[in-house]
Formats: sequence, structure tokens, C-alpha cells
Amino acid sequence: MSDYESVFKKQELHEMYVSGEVVPLSDLYLIEDTALTVKDLNKKIDFYKDYKKKKAKDIDGEIKTLNNKVDFFKSIIMETLKTHKEKSIKFPGSCSVSSRNPAPKWVINDEDKLIEVLKEAEKNGEKIDDILQETIVYKVDKKKADKLMEVWEKNGKLDKILEDMDEPFIVKEIPPTSVALSFVKDNEEEDDIVPVSVPKKSKVVKDDNVLKEM
Repeated sequence: MSDYESVFKKQELHEMYVSGEVVPLSDLYLIEDTALTVKDLNKKIDFYKDYKKKKAKDIDGEIKTLNNKVDFFKSIIMETLKTHKEKSIKFPGSCSVSSRNPAPKWVINDEDKLIEVLKEAEKNGEKIDDILQETIVYKVDKKKADKLMEVWEKNGKLDKILEDMDEPFIVKEIPPTSVALSFVKDNEEEDDIVPVSVPKKSKVVKDDNVLKEM
């Protein structure tokens, strides 16, 4: 294919995309050009994914540096207030600064042990203000649920469950037919297949009571 033909076909595909109308190609062989266009687009997607990961790491690093600076300068402000024995100071038309003593928090190193101690305290009649909360969490395995729904649909059980409901709690979605593409690697040709020779079966003849292979 000449460079002119390549540019023309890419332009044609671009115009089809801009129109937003899905129409069949004029020639079955144009599918190759369309598939290769998909290949180029996938390469760009992979590039941007890698680029996004790299930039995300750079941005996370910059945010960490900025947070460290914020904590550092806050420490300077706090030490200055301590030195001058001030709890707060106001700068009219600019800002106000104050030091606060947050309430202490307990760090639970072993929650199971704490639950055991709380149960014992509750058993002995001590009120523990509903600290212990019993919860049950259910999670649906979607793959297994799909298989079960298929069985229920075939034996009619699902219809019976849904018949009295205003809105179904589950619906069956049939995904659209998709296209699978596979491409020849850049350093590989489809025709580069090494032929394998199949040995022919030797003939056995009988000559003067002696077996010979031909």
C-alpha cells in the first residue's frame, strides 16, 4: 500500500468516526485497515496508561514533599508560640494562629483481646455503652450467582420468585457481540512457518525368507 493510499484510508476511517454512524465498509478487505487502526489506538492507550502511572507517582511524591513542608512550618509556629507563652495570636486582615491540645486517643493493638475483656465486663453487669456491635456482612459471588440464576431460569423458579414483584431484584443482560482481534508481532511473519517433514512408512518385503525394508 502506498503512503497516499494509507493516508486516504485513515482519513476515510476518521470521517466515519466523526459522523458517529456505524455503517459497513465498502470492501471486506478494508477490515484489515480498520483492525490495524485499532492496533495503533491500543498502543496509544497503553502509552497513556504507563504515562499516567508515572505521573501519579511523581504527583504523590510532590504532595508528600509539600505535606512535609507544611508540618515543618507548623512546628516552627508552635515552638514560637511556646517560647512567647502565647496560645493564640491574630494578625488583622491576614490570619489567626492558635495552638490546640487535641483529646488523647487510645490505640487498640489487639482488638480481639479487647472484645474478650468487654464481654467479660458486660457479663459481670457493667454497662459498656454499646461498644460491642455485632454485625453480619453478606457478599454475593457474582460468578456463582450467574450460574445459579441460569439454573433457576431454566427450571422456572426465577419466574415464580419475580412474578409478585413490582420491580425485579435481578435482570438478565445480554452483552452485545464483540470483535476479537489478534495481530502478527512486528518481528514475526505469518508465512515464516518451518515445514515439518513426515517420515513415510517403510515397506517390508519377503525375499528368500529374509525380511527387508525398502
